[in-house]
Amino acid sequence: METEVLGIVLGTVLPLYPMLFAIYQKIGKYDEVVEEFKKHRNEHDHHKEECHGS
Repeated sequence: METEVLGIVLGTVLPLYPMLFAIYQKIGKYDEVVEEFKKHRNEHDHHKEECHGS
């Protein structure tokens, strides 16, 4: 009985791992883009303050 349940669980979960891994990679790339955007935004705000004095 336990072997059958284990087989069913593995049979349903294992095919999902490639999809979950792809989603994980996309989230990681998104985080990198967000960090880069924040850096550019802060740099822009700094230059804007220097030019406009506010």
